[in-house]
Amino acid sequence: MFILGIALAPRPAHSEARTELSSVSEAVIPTLGVVHDIAIEQVDPGHEGLELSARLSEDGGLIERPIGWTIRAATGEPVFTGETGTADVALAPGDYRIEARYGTAALARDLTVIEGHRLIVRFVLDIGGLRILPRIGGVGLSGVAANSLIYAADGPRRGQLIATSRQPGEIVRVSAGLYRIESRFAAGNAVAVTDVRVKPGLMSAVEIDHRAGLAHLALAGTAADAVRWTVTGDNGMTLGAIAGPAPELVLRPGRYTALAEVGGARLSRGFTIAAGEELEILVERP
Repeated sequence: MFILGIALAPRPAHSEARTELSSVSEAVIPTLGVVHDIAIEQVDPGHEGLELSARLSEDGGLIERPIGWTIRAATGEPVFTGETGTADVALAPGDYRIEARYGTAALARDLTVIEGHRLIVRFVLDIGGLRILPRIGGVGLSGVAANSLIYAADGPRRGQLIATSRQPGEIVRVSAGLYRIESRFAAGNAVAVTDVRVKPGLMSAVEIDHRAGLAHLALAGTAADAVRWTVTGDNGMTLGAIAGPAPELVLRPGRYTALAEVGGARLSRGFTIAAGEELEILVERP
C-alpha cells in the first residue's frame, strides 16, 4: 500500500467587502455545526436573507463545486434546495435550519434571520479526498471492475460504511478522519484491507496491492455459444454464476478448477495461479 498526501487545487481568493464579526450572539446563531466566519449586513425590511458558502478546511478557499444546500423553516418544511457553491437566498425573518452536503460529508446548523438584517455565513466542512487504485503486482487493472468499501474507523460513525468507490482512481470526498478500506474485485476472491487518515483540504492517493493473480478464462471454438462458468478452489471455495465467453477473475494464489457449461456439455480444466501472475486458461471442447 502507498499513500500520498497532496494539496487539492487552490481556489481563487474571495473578495470580502463586508464587516466580519468574530462573535455573534448565541440568541442569533445557536451553537450547532462548524462556522468559519460570519458577517451581518443591515438591509431594508423585505430584503432579509442568507448567503451561504463553505470551505474544505479552516484555511482553504471557498468551494466552487456544487454543494447540496437545504434550508428548512422552523416547521421542517424546505423553503430552499439547490446545488451550488454559494447559495444566496431571500428569506423572511424567522428561524431556519441549514443543511449542507458535499460528497459523503454533511452538517446542519440553526440560524435566525432578524428583521432588517442579512447573514453571510462561511462554513468549514473539514473534508478531504480519497483516490483508491487497486493493484496486482504493482500494476493497476483498469479493465477489471473493483469495489472499494470505505468504513469510518473513528468518530461517531465508527464501523459504518461511508462510501463505495467502484471506479479505480475516482475521487471520493469524505470528512476528515480515519478510514478502513476494503478492496474487492467484482469477479474473484481477492480482498485487501488498509487504513488511511484523511486530512482536511488534502487528497490521499491510496494504492492497494492485492496478493493475487489474474486469470483469463476462455472456451476454445466459437464464442457465440452461451457459456456459464464455475470456478472452485482446492480449499472448497466456489465462484459460480459467472457468465460470458471470456471472463476475467482476480484470484488468491492457489489451485483451482474452471468448469464451463455450454450446450449441455460440462468442460473443465485445472490450473494453479501465483501472486502477481497473469494466466490464460483455455478450456477445450472434446
